[in-house]
Amino acid sequence: MSRLEMSEPLESFVDELKQYFEVCDEINKVVRRENQALRSADPKTVYEFQESRKELLERLTGAQMRLGVLKTSWLRVPASTRAQRPDIGTLIRQTLDLIMKTIVLDRENEQLLLRHRMVPTKHIPPAGRQNPHIVAKMYKDSRNS
Repeated sequence: MSRLEMSEPLESFVDELKQYFEVCDEINKVVRRENQALRSADPKTVYEFQESRKELLERLTGAQMRLGVLKTSWLRVPASTRAQRPDIGTLIRQTLDLIMKTIVLDRENEQLLLRHRMVPTKHIPPAGRQNPHIVAKMYKDSRNS
């Protein structure tokens, strides 16, 4: 593979990764606004974020699919070439950190929705999700049997 062929997938991967980060950042902003609404005097305003959340989740799904394809190209690039692009590793770490922050904040939002009794009964998460150690115990028990 020539240097030009290697640089093109790298640049394509970087562009896709940046787009993925932007989608994650938009989702994080929506989740933060939801959190602010849930902590306000009128938490019912949180419903206005549902449509933007749905659209962003669709974009996130598309970005994930494209990144999956590009990941294969990235892994084919020699390690020495990948080492020359530490910016890619940094962007990946930033994206993962942002995703984790968003997940934690979204869980907090779920708890606030439950506290405000704004979740229909059929949408209340199962006990295993509220107590992740139960899932781990079930997994461990199933492996021991």
